[in-house]
Formats: sequence, C-alpha cells, structure tokens
Amino acid sequence: MKRAVMRRSPVLLLAVLVTLFAGIGAVRAEPTEADYRRLNDSLVERHVVPGYTRLAEATAGLSTAADTFCAAPSMPALEALRGAYGAAADAWQGIQHVRFGPVELFMRSVRFAFWPDPRNTVSRQLTSTLAARDPEAVAQPAFDKGSIAVQGLPALERLLYGKDSAAALMASGDDARYRCTMITAIAHNLAVIAKDVEAAWTKGDRPFAAVISQAGPDNDRYRDPKEATLDLFKSLYSAIELVADHKLAKPLGETLAAARPSLAESWRSERSLDNVRANLAAAEAMYRGEGGYGMSDFVRQAAGDAAFDDLLSRAFTQTRATADRIALPLEAAVSDPAARPAVEQLATEAAALKQLLVQRLSTALGIPVGFNALDGD
Repeated sequence: MKRAVMRRSPVLLLAVLVTLFAGIGAVRAEPTEADYRRLNDSLVERHVVPGYTRLAEATAGLSTAADTFCAAPSMPALEALRGAYGAAADAWQGIQHVRFGPVELFMRSVRFAFWPDPRNTVSRQLTSTLAARDPEAVAQPAFDKGSIAVQGLPALERLLYGKDSAAALMASGDDARYRCTMITAIAHNLAVIAKDVEAAWTKGDRPFAAVISQAGPDNDRYRDPKEATLDLFKSLYSAIELVADHKLAKPLGETLAAARPSLAESWRSERSLDNVRANLAAAEAMYRGEGGYGMSDFVRQAAGDAAFDDLLSRAFTQTRATADRIALPLEAAVSDPAARPAVEQLATEAAALKQLLVQRLSTALGIPVGFNALDGD
C-alpha cells in the first residue's frame, strides 16, 4: 500500500535541504563554558520550573474539583471537573517533554500519563479495577504503588469522557461511588506527583536546578555544563518527536482508508489537537527562551549562526500556523477527506522540524548526538 501523498511546505522542505547541505565551509564561533551555563540556568529558571509550577497549580485545582464533584454530584460540578481536567492536561502538555531530573524518579512521568499505550493497557486495567471494586486498590498510599496505567490522565479521561461516563457518574449506587473514589484517587495522585517534582527542582538541600547550575568535575550528574545542555536539547527534541511520530502519524495511518482516530492521544475528550498545539508551543518557547537567554540566542550569539536561527524560527512559526488552521478535532480530521490534507501537511512539517533539530540544532549547540542518545539515559 502506498503512503498518501502529503502537501509539502516550501519553508520546511527548504529546511530539509539546508539540514543536508548547510554548514559546509561555514565559519562559526566556539561557544564557551559560560555560554552553556547561561543557557542552562535561563531555561531552567524561565521554562522548566515555571512549567512544573503551572502543573502543580493545575493539578491542585483538579484535586479540589474532584472532591467537590464527588461530595455532591451534579452536571454543573461535572462540567467544572472536566474543565479542571482540561487545565491539568494543558499544563502537562506544556512540560511533558522535560523527562529528565526529578520526574524520572519513582516512574513519575509514566504514572502521570501512561501514553503511548499500544496495548490499550489503561483501558484493560481500568475495566478490571472498576469490576473488582476493591476499596483498598484506590486508597492511598496503596493506589500510588499500584498499577501505573490507572494512576494518571489517560485513566481519568476515560472516567470523565468515556461512553456513558456522565450517566455512570451521576447514577446512585456502589458503581458510581467507586468511580468517584477512583477519580479523587487519580486527581490527588497527580497533585502529589506535580508538587513533589516542582519541589525537587527548587527546594531542599540540593534542588535539581542547583545540580544543573553547579555542573562540573565534582558533580555526580553533570561533569560539564554541556552535559546538562544535552538533556535540555533532548527535551526539545522529544516534544517534536512525540508530535511527529506518535500524536500525528499513528492516527493518520498510511491512507485515508487506514486512518485510526482511536489512536489519537485524547480522542475521547477531543483534545488531541489541543495537545499537539501545546507541544509545539512549548517547544518553540523553549527554543526562544521565554523572554530570557534561549537556544535561539545561543545559536545566534555563541554559535554565530544567525541564518540557521532565522530558518528554525520560521519553521516553528509555520508549523504552529498549520496546526492552528485545522478546524476539526484531530480525531475527526484524519478521516475527513477535506480536512485530512491539512493534517498531512502538519505531519510533514513536524517530521521536517524534527530532522532540523537533530541534524542542525545539535551541531549549532555543539552537542552532536546520535539517535541512541535521544532515546534517554
């Protein structure tokens, strides 16, 4: 079966060509250790920590909304809970790509959002838990140490947006009460994880922000500030890789007939395209530096490659604009003959942007990497 032909973006196709041929014979500056330290500290202060702060605030609101709904179930309270879920999901999408540091510990990242989920583990585990109605399984701290598949946002989405979910939650009886107990357990769990990760970055005897800023020979995590820059670069790359290889490619399928809307990340709540937009926005913000010294500044000033910075900036702008032009939810657009071409163009642009990052940005940052390095530590 031949893959569907995607619409090509002139700017992103140019980016691919530049990726392959640019830099031959070019004269670039040599970044200093101070340049790497400045970049690392600025990104942590302006991008990473604020992202986790927003996540902690949003999940605290989600936990409160869950308690309110379950104390007195009503449709207005359910809509408020769904709104709080959306705010928490948005905050997660804005920091999901930062997968190193405290979020690595205790499987926090996968507990927060078990996705991709190719075996539909979340649905199977959730169905099993609901059928058993074991009160111990949803009581903290046992819940926090139980199945990671039912601890996070994907399980909560199913409880709030699954088929007949509103009726199931509004009904009287043991099933509705147990569902509410699960909802509050998940919401409380998410709030604790987010708060703990934020605190680990900023508080205590050795906050992780200090681990990065104090990179050097005596640092058991980062022997050189460039090693921390590599983790930050991998975070940026991860955001685009997830969009290109999973969030778009999987539901698109090879052709219109082979589209698989149910493989979209959040198809039940129709938030999958919102997720993609949030990921792209977070990636661009990380590159630009959120008002501080970002990778864009490093490329222009420390690496002396203003032309590449201009190109990559245009690529980010255009890719986000393409995402914004898609009018239907992603779940509907991939199967709609009129809307699908725009999703295909977005997938093409995201794939080109990914190549631009790994082949050119890594070099401009002075941290050439192979794909094995991008898989994680």
